[in-house]
Amino acid sequence: MARREAKMYYDQALSFLGQGQVKKSIEFLDKALEIDEKYFPAWNNKGVALLELGDYQEALNCFEQVIQLNPLDNMALYNKGYVLLILEMYKESVETFDIFLVRYSQEDHFYKFALYLQAKGFYFIKENEKAINLLQKAIEIDSNFEEANELLSLVSKEN
Repeated sequence: MARREAKMYYDQALSFLGQGQVKKSIEFLDKALEIDEKYFPAWNNKGVALLELGDYQEALNCFEQVIQLNPLDNMALYNKGYVLLILEMYKESVETFDIFLVRYSQEDHFYKFALYLQAKGFYFIKENEKAINLLQKAIEIDSNFEEANELLSLVSKEN
């Protein structure tokens, strides 16, 4: 019963999020979590909403909550790695993307973005060879991956 009621608030929150009403969405996600604090989809989408608002530390807390509740949630890992990169926690970001890349399907487009984001982390911690290798893999997947091509050019010049 509680899970169903939490899902009702969650679904409404997603509707608000889809309409760009991020703060209203968070209110409904919080209501879902008040009913069922282990409802990890609500934690994940609250993290996404907070990310949209630029509240990176709170978003990170939400993604970590998802991973604690559901350790196999790959998208929470991806989101965590992305937020860590934004927070300039490069070593932690690279480590998080390591886990994601091992577990995630190479067929999905998030895989190439994870390669790119991990390469960015390596670039910031001055491990350019690792960054180059990852960028080349991302470009093998999608030769028109503009951001990866640009970063590869930059890193190659500095190397």
